Amino acid sequence: MDKSGYGLVSPSAYKQGHKCCGGCCDVRRASIIVNIVNIIISLLFMLEFIFIDKIVAKDEEVINDEEQLNNLHTAAAIIKKLEGLLVFFLMIKIACSAVGIHGAYTFSVPKVGVALGCYTVFLIFDVLTLSFGGILMDAFFAYPHIYLIMEMNEGIMSPENYINEEQSCCCV
Repeated sequence: MDKSGYGLVSPSAYKQGHKCCGGCCDVRRASIIVNIVNIIISLLFMLEFIFIDKIVAKDEEVINDEEQLNNLHTAAAIIKKLEGLLVFFLMIKIACSAVGIHGAYTFSVPKVGVALGCYTVFLIFDVLTLSFGGILMDAFFAYPHIYLIMEMNEGIMSPENYINEEQSCCCV
């Protein structure tokens, strides 16, 4: 900690940390929120797989053309193979986000780092596959984690000092 008192518990209620999302909230709260949103999005994708399977099954009953039916079966087989892999990755995202929520709640750098690591891996994958929506989402979700880890390492964000760092436009 430097001479300015950076990272010290401030009795004057002076906020030292980063204001996230345009000043809406502190990085701890933002990390918790983006992890919750990530869990919800992952669960919605899993539900989507269930509905895709049901749509494919319904289409089998309607299609009379042999060639179209073969194409549908081929597509369904590919989807089934990818589905298991995608569900596995979604489960990893959910688990990492849950660890990240717990880490932000308990001020644990390694646990917040788990969530950040997951966002980083998926960001790299999205860059390699040119998934621009995924790139934006993973970068946006990683952003509060980076600042939270920096602030916890500098002593700015701590259980003792959180009363000075707490900020929210809607959740407090």
